[in-house]
Amino acid sequence: MSSEREPRTRLDSLFKTLSNVILGLSVFLFVLVVVMNGWEAAARFFFSASSIYTVEISLVLASVVYFVGYAHLLHEDEDVRMAYFVRKLSLRNQRLIDAFNELATVVFFGVLAYGCWGYLTLTSGIPHVLFPFHQGYVALPAMVGAVICLLMSLKRLSAAALKLFEDRAKANVHPASGLRSEP
Repeated sequence: MSSEREPRTRLDSLFKTLSNVILGLSVFLFVLVVVMNGWEAAARFFFSASSIYTVEISLVLASVVYFVGYAHLLHEDEDVRMAYFVRKLSLRNQRLIDAFNELATVVFFGVLAYGCWGYLTLTSGIPHVLFPFHQGYVALPAMVGAVICLLMSLKRLSAAALKLFEDRAKANVHPASGLRSEP
């Protein structure tokens, strides 16, 4: 879905709002990570001192930026594609590749969410080395991001499938009469 288009349904509006919140959160957290890493570098250089807490928090926040921020890229259709090669194909084949790409993205984020859930449940009884919570909670940013990206990907997959079947329906219409031809 392009950011220039207005949302057509309540679900589109919800995803747009979620995407904008994610963008704001990602920018804020990215700035925080840069400041924390700058502080850590300055502390090591000037004082020969390091804080494992700063490093650990910075890693968790960076994973939030990465995993949750990718959902905004999915919503705005700004993820990486090989458009140069795909544009050389017929419209039907382009739609097939788009649908397959969206299906692969859904599978990827589904497996990632499942893996994060497995890690969380496996390590939920192990105390974290530094913080007063269980080790498994470090997988929460990746799991939350994977679930949000999975929802965005499912929305994109449904749109790609609709375009694919829409093209098929248009292909079965006779151009002169407007009547459907038999397959």
